[in-house]
Amino acid sequence: MRVSRRNRRSHRIRYLAATLLLVGFGPFTCNDTTIEGAREQIRSADSLGALDRLQGFGDDAPEVHLVRGVAHLTKPETKATPKSDNQPIPAGDAGISSDDDKAPATKFDESKSALDQSYRAVAELDSLLDKKQQGQDESDVDQRRRIKTLRNRIAFNRGLVAMEQGNWDDAQVEFLRVLSLDPDDDDARWNLEYAWHQANPPCHKRDDDHEPDNTRERAQGYDPKKAKDRILCPGNADWYTVEAEKDAILFVTVDGEVDTSDAENRVITLELYGPENDRPMRTARVKDGKAIVGYTGLRTTGTYRFGLSGPGKAEYKYSVQVEAVPPCPVDDQQEDNDSPSTAKELKDGDSPGLKACPGDADWFKVTIPKDEARQIQIAFDPDRAPLDVTLYDETGVIKLKDGRLGKGGRQLSVDKADEAQNVLVRIAPSTQRENTYQVKINPPDDNEGDDESQDQNQDKQDQKDQKDQKDQKDQQKKQEQEKANSKQMDLQKLIDALDQHKKNPQLEKALRNLRVVPQMEDY
Repeated sequence: MRVSRRNRRSHRIRYLAATLLLVGFGPFTCNDTTIEGAREQIRSADSLGALDRLQGFGDDAPEVHLVRGVAHLTKPETKATPKSDNQPIPAGDAGISSDDDKAPATKFDESKSALDQSYRAVAELDSLLDKKQQGQDESDVDQRRRIKTLRNRIAFNRGLVAMEQGNWDDAQVEFLRVLSLDPDDDDARWNLEYAWHQANPPCHKRDDDHEPDNTRERAQGYDPKKAKDRILCPGNADWYTVEAEKDAILFVTVDGEVDTSDAENRVITLELYGPENDRPMRTARVKDGKAIVGYTGLRTTGTYRFGLSGPGKAEYKYSVQVEAVPPCPVDDQQEDNDSPSTAKELKDGDSPGLKACPGDADWFKVTIPKDEARQIQIAFDPDRAPLDVTLYDETGVIKLKDGRLGKGGRQLSVDKADEAQNVLVRIAPSTQRENTYQVKINPPDDNEGDDESQDQNQDKQDQKDQKDQKDQKDQQKKQEQEKANSKQMDLQKLIDALDQHKKNPQLEKALRNLRVVPQMEDY
């Protein structure tokens, strides 16, 4: 079917028998009267009659399967009826299932199966030609022409079936095959364009199931199950609501990608509003696809709103994550672990969703196998509330080291030992503010060292670089001083020479070049 230029944007696929006969069926001749009769019936919009004519026809020629595929494609829709045990299955009809527990095949499934059989038969013909040892004769040329025509018609009809089934990518592949065989086929070209537009619809047609949510008043409730694969279209805004309690921690993170493939850009801002606020409590600009807004210690229990908006024509594909953590003393699932004796054991991997309350330390036990090292990362937002992280021996009495503060939290490293090690990790807020965190434990990349050794080496290198820079500055300073002293000596020689001569123009010029004026008593 050719999609007209005028109607291709809003057109729903409708296949008329006449259209298919002209462009989907294509010109070929078959000497068999059964096949030619079936083709005439399809031309007369009697596809069911054509299928009846082909029933029991067992020829495996590609033209037979092609006619059967077109007949299935153009036959009228019928409601599925239960099969009886004695219901005959038409011989040669493809796509008919004999399993009672399977859903009945649609006419498009039957059409595709028959067209696939036609494609297989053409491939076998092609293979036979390739295996011929002698040079091509006139009959071989005719056979090549026949194969090309069949491949064209099969691909075109498979493209139509794919369009009916909504398989737009498959449809594009088939119509591209047609155009590779016949670049002047305008019907294939327009159908290819239509399939491409259906596979790549504009943003407003791909908008997510969260709409309408383009204003604060129409904000939709945040659902973590639908938090991924969000789309912010140009000229649009996305607004969400979330319930939170007084004194709770509320943080919103969006992470995604601004689509700049069309040389477009977008300035996007994430805003957080309170239940009674006309102005945002927090704002953040999306940078490198990510933005975070949050508040520790909410002042009111109620409905909070957050939204994304901003000028520009680029799309923003993103996911959103909300942390609404109840206020302390509500704690995490690892409690009770407030002392070395009640420390909870952590295995390698991530342990998210942990919470640190003021005055309530969290203790964890980590077991490290013999001859292995471990890295322990405690990830948290230092801007919310800093956390103290300390490594102890297995008794919880001897302090081994403090966690190193880095980007996004603190880190501990445990060197490998000749025997298995048990260590304790203490995590606690260093202020009266609460925070959330997660713990990640994993071996170093090569399990031969640890981050602390690398840091120590880096510190030594930094100290060496600083010393080298200082030595270089001292040397430069020394050279400048020597140069200044040299100029001072030259000046003294000139003054002495002036004492011995009443007037010397050359010496006076040299003095001027030195930009030093001798005292009058020296002249």
